[in-house]
Amino acid sequence: MNTINIYDREDLLEISFEDIRKYHGTLAYMAIGVGFRIIQAAFEALYGEEIPNRKDISILSGHGGPGFRDAFEFVTRAQTRGTYTVDTAYPKAQYDPYRPTSYAYVFTRETGEAVEVILKENFLPPVFYEYLKKGREELFTPEEYLHNEQLKQELGNRALQLPINELLEVTKLN
Repeated sequence: MNTINIYDREDLLEISFEDIRKYHGTLAYMAIGVGFRIIQAAFEALYGEEIPNRKDISILSGHGGPGFRDAFEFVTRAQTRGTYTVDTAYPKAQYDPYRPTSYAYVFTRETGEAVEVILKENFLPPVFYEYLKKGREELFTPEEYLHNEQLKQELGNRALQLPINELLEVTKLN
């Protein structure tokens, strides 16, 4: 498993997916797996071989869920620093048929350069959105709850294993 390198002021941090999982737990396992890969893709597109500094990164997230937020926060501290914004009406990657939410994320560095990272539409199966809806309404049967937890685990693991170009679309914005 690869790690993400980032400076926290002068301290070089090496952050693994397992570090993020320990911070977040397993509530939104799919989101922390995808979030980890989103950060990797965004940093590669914005910084190449250069290691970014936390203080230089801002994030616009189209998804307000705790998994993406925690993955981004653990690595960048963007929420703590006030440079994390959620816009569920972001006009791209609106895949959930039951609510406005976007699977698109924009990372911007201190120079103003920005990159948009979008989760590919076919990654999440329709049953994933059904379970999200049921979870909000608390209508899970015990079997559905168990299947949903297994599905989130499988999707998170799959996100960590897929090549970036099969999981995400990355576009430089400027």
